[in-house]
Amino acid sequence: MGALGRGMMQAMRPFLFPHATALAFVATLLVPCAAWAAPADAAQASPVAKDPGYTWALGLAASNGPDYAGSSKRGNSLRPVIGVDIGRYTLSSGGGGSLLDFDLEPRFTGLSARLFDAERFHLSAGLRIGGGRTPDADSPIYGLPDVRRTLLARLSAAWMLTPEFSLRSSLNQDLLGRRGGTTVQTTLQYEWQVTPRTEIGLAAGFTLADAIYLRSYFGVPADVALVRTPFPAYSPGAGVMSTDLGLEVKSAITDRWIVFGGVRLSQLRSDARNSPIVVKPNNYGVTVGLAYRCCH
Repeated sequence: MGALGRGMMQAMRPFLFPHATALAFVATLLVPCAAWAAPADAAQASPVAKDPGYTWALGLAASNGPDYAGSSKRGNSLRPVIGVDIGRYTLSSGGGGSLLDFDLEPRFTGLSARLFDAERFHLSAGLRIGGGRTPDADSPIYGLPDVRRTLLARLSAAWMLTPEFSLRSSLNQDLLGRRGGTTVQTTLQYEWQVTPRTEIGLAAGFTLADAIYLRSYFGVPADVALVRTPFPAYSPGAGVMSTDLGLEVKSAITDRWIVFGGVRLSQLRSDARNSPIVVKPNNYGVTVGLAYRCCH
């Protein structure tokens, strides 16, 4: 798997530039794909139509999961769920964007703009604050360098293979040079609308990461190895970081209130799995929540 992951990253290297200009370059390559992925009449209507209306969602979600990727310790958290959709723009936090409607349109954390919408192809770009890690004093990885939160740019594409199946890929790039690196997430997703009010989603995918990202979250620098931490020095290379399975359910219990939940299974792979800080490479997370959704 390690050799395969490095081979995949080597093939994708022209797309993984360390600057934001890479995202604009990839956009110029992906937009023409819409002509292939959508009927001709949809391609001619490629600009997203402006919609003066808006929808918003506000709620809370409770989660249980590992303290960090590979940790054997688990923790609980309570976070706000926010989603606002105005025309082609979406602002989302805590998964709130996915509650704004029942469809296959991809919604992502942060501020997103839908650049192109056709019958079978969607292209979007966005910005968000993310990443970061500051271990507590009682954490097994205390003593490793902190990873600062950073500004991440994202370019995402979705191909609608059928009305229920979609293939999605998202390129994420650290814009501030805070060791956030580059990741590419690819997911095959199936969504089943059980009733007009209830939807179930199944997803399977993998995440690629460059060496900067993997060294930030799974590496052990030589200057702290066996000194500030009990771990030996470790410097992972680029490759497949994880494979994932997910199940999500959302249901409108009234015209305004939505209950939602999900389970996500994750397996670390390749150099990430072999890191000395990884105790439990196979792990899971659970989320349940309630939100109020309103209005055009």
